[in-house]
Amino acid sequence: MRYIKSMFSRIIKTILGIILLPVAIGTAKAFYGAIMDMGLDSNLFHLFERGVLLYLLFHIFVAKPVYLYVLGHEFTHVLATWLSGGTVVEFNVTPRGGSVVTSKTNFFIELSPYFVPVYTLLLGPIFWILKTLDKTPPFMSAIFVFLVGITLAFHFVMTSDALRLRQSDVGKSGIIFSLVLILIGNLIVVMAVFCPFFSDLSFVAFIKSATANSFEIYNGIYTKILEFVNTPKV
Repeated sequence: MRYIKSMFSRIIKTILGIILLPVAIGTAKAFYGAIMDMGLDSNLFHLFERGVLLYLLFHIFVAKPVYLYVLGHEFTHVLATWLSGGTVVEFNVTPRGGSVVTSKTNFFIELSPYFVPVYTLLLGPIFWILKTLDKTPPFMSAIFVFLVGITLAFHFVMTSDALRLRQSDVGKSGIIFSLVLILIGNLIVVMAVFCPFFSDLSFVAFIKSATANSFEIYNGIYTKILEFVNTPKV
């Protein structure tokens, strides 16, 4: 019975994932448009690029910080569990992997580490605390953006590695459903991180654009279906 229930849940989530594909495409289109509208001569954007490049070089030529990723991955499961009203029963982290046993589970708890760059988000409170100090260096914003580039690159590269290994979290929620939500979640979180530091970006405008793009795709699909249904059959 449990197996049948699990299979039924995966089928429903797969269908829902297919239904949400236009939202993923619309959000990606809005994200691309927002980035292209940014001032390319922005010093902050160049600092962000250097942060990304530094991590990529470190990842390729020095080491893959697997333990650090696993720690952040499992800690995000913990945070998602608490936000969902659950409790953590067991927490294990090793260089080879980790696990969290919780009192409840749902797709948010299972997938949150893949679309929440936890180390990037942790920079926010640290930066805010430092800004409240009277003797904060004037170049603190530049350092912060540089670190955002490093941590986001770390998140995306290590998450890609984890997805290639077919993590059980993704399998539980269905591949299509998981990948669609991971894409949408990452784009939204990244834009939320970018907006306070790049004056050319607006999170509200991004959400409006993503919504309009998604509705446009849904409307196009609906129109095509109507045309097919109303086409006289020979």
